[in-house]
Amino acid sequence: MKNITTVVCAFLAVCFLFAGCDKIEGNYYEIVNQEDVSVTFPDIDPATVYRKVLVEEFTGHRCTNCPQGHQILENLHQQYGDTLVTVGIHYGSLAKPSGSKFSYDFRTEAGTEIGDAYVIDAIPAAIMNRNYKAGGWMRDQWANVIRDIDRSQVPAAVQLINEYNPDKMTLKANVKVTLLQDYADQLRVVLFVLEDGIVKPQKDGSEDIEEYVHNHVLRAALTDPFGFTLANGKLDWSSGDTETYAASIEMANYDWNPENCSVVAFLFDPINNDVLQVETATVVGD
Repeated sequence: MKNITTVVCAFLAVCFLFAGCDKIEGNYYEIVNQEDVSVTFPDIDPATVYRKVLVEEFTGHRCTNCPQGHQILENLHQQYGDTLVTVGIHYGSLAKPSGSKFSYDFRTEAGTEIGDAYVIDAIPAAIMNRNYKAGGWMRDQWANVIRDIDRSQVPAAVQLINEYNPDKMTLKANVKVTLLQDYADQLRVVLFVLEDGIVKPQKDGSEDIEEYVHNHVLRAALTDPFGFTLANGKLDWSSGDTETYAASIEMANYDWNPENCSVVAFLFDPINNDVLQVETATVVGD
């Protein structure tokens, strides 16, 4: 199946990788990246491309205040519609499995790298468009930070076509970046796999909600979490320049539901830490 989504992607940039991440136990998916793109992308009408905002939310199933953060983001999604793309990163001590009730491990190595790089020390917290803020933004700041992001410029478009093989349960994400303006910095592309509708326990204040629905959950990074450098680090992009990238993942050995999964693609500038745009497309098309 193919699902086509055209996007303006501005890839959020953060180049600082921190060592000392927690080891996340369990089996790991196999990713094959830098594959040949195997689809034909439709032509882009620049007039239809608009800039979106990436929110990376740090959360945990044993975090008593995190459901409040989830609700704030849900309200913001209602306000901004598809111009807001959220990635839920389970991170830190309150994301670790504990006891029989909270035995599920939502954490990922990619999420741990990102949280360490942004020095996240309390959750819920979030970063917007990869702009660096040590510790991230607290939940009462999210609405104002998102409101103040300048979306008047649309420097690039990103097209994302997912190919899913239901027999082998393999996913291949194909991406095409098209510059809509001249640009004079290095560009990187990041690909994440997310899953919605995961029913697992969650602390909420003094309560333990047994059948809590976890959405936007980061499941895997199909690139380095800080991106794959396009065109060998090219610094002199002209309007109309294009680049393609593809990566695949085998999903058969994991408990992910492909019908609830999506791919997030974003383009960012690692020099000035700015996301040029972000897009998402479901794994299994309608």
